[in-house]
Amino acid sequence: MKYFDFQGEKISRLGFGLMRLPVIDGDQSKIDYDKVEKLFMYAYEHGVNYYDTAFPYHNGFSEKTLGNILTNNHLHGKVNCATKLFTLVIKQPDFDPRKMLDEQLSRLQTDHIEFYLMHGLNKDQWDYLCEHFDIKNYLRDLKRQGVLGHLGFSFHDTYESFTQILNDFEWEFAQIQYNYLDHEIQAGDRGREFALSKGVPLNVMEPCKGGSLIFPNYPEIDEIKAKHGLSDISNAELAFSYVFDKPGFMVVLSGMNEMEQMEENIRIADKYDYNTFSDEANAAVEEIRDLIEHSENIPCTGCRYCTAGCPMQIQIPMAFSLYNEAQKFRNPASQRRSYDRACANIADCIECGQCETACPQHLPIPELLKKVREYME
Repeated sequence: MKYFDFQGEKISRLGFGLMRLPVIDGDQSKIDYDKVEKLFMYAYEHGVNYYDTAFPYHNGFSEKTLGNILTNNHLHGKVNCATKLFTLVIKQPDFDPRKMLDEQLSRLQTDHIEFYLMHGLNKDQWDYLCEHFDIKNYLRDLKRQGVLGHLGFSFHDTYESFTQILNDFEWEFAQIQYNYLDHEIQAGDRGREFALSKGVPLNVMEPCKGGSLIFPNYPEIDEIKAKHGLSDISNAELAFSYVFDKPGFMVVLSGMNEMEQMEENIRIADKYDYNTFSDEANAAVEEIRDLIEHSENIPCTGCRYCTAGCPMQIQIPMAFSLYNEAQKFRNPASQRRSYDRACANIADCIECGQCETACPQHLPIPELLKKVREYME
């Protein structure tokens, strides 16, 4: 395992993301403890020392499971736990950051958290936390007390917001979405360079874009890789090596829920480091980007006129969006979790035609919904 020197600590370049853990009967609250413990111990025994969870993951059971594994295996203090203040609820009347933190400490069965992040922070949320909760002094006090170790934030907003937030507090690290397709959105390459200039290391989430970059059935991409002499590396290896290569990135997070994934990702993390991405690999990535950008899809604009009068309350734009993403990457499994949550009632369509009449694009929506079901289910 390769490590990042962070304030005198060695942090593994590969981190275990605990958002998509294996579950029983499809219930996100029923984590398969035995399976997760085996994955965790394999990661630990192979040098992974950074484990990322959050207050809402698996309806709170991700933090609880991590706490149980650490206690049962006497690993408190031997690994770095990262969890997050859930910012989506900060405007609810009963929100209390300290109450949430106390619940997290209880779930994790500890009296301190090594890495603590503001979750999915944007500029509006940061301003609200500063104005209503004096969040800067709150975090400083808890760090001084030793309850919180290193302070950071995860981020899904614009580059401009990223720089403003990064400049507004003594952040020790931050976490962004980044992969070879998402290198210009949100914080992107500009954000990475800005953080690097300030000496703030970044963690990476979605290095494989939630599994989309695995491309299990995409012969055109296999041909591109072969053209550049890359047939012997997997699509996952291409995606991870692209991110491991970039200066400024500390931990690359992966939500590994099968032992095969764990073994492969650890092998990749052992192999690649900064400035190891070849010219041929860069050329292949450029061609893959161009191929994905020009893929066909359902031309839905997301105006939602079709949903206003739908008697079955089907989330038509969402169904089309998830279908387009799945088609783009030839990988319906990558979108199935979201599809199952948002689009479970597509089969209830009664083909009344209301949606088709309302659609400004004149899309044959009932027929397209059948196409979506056939592909996604």
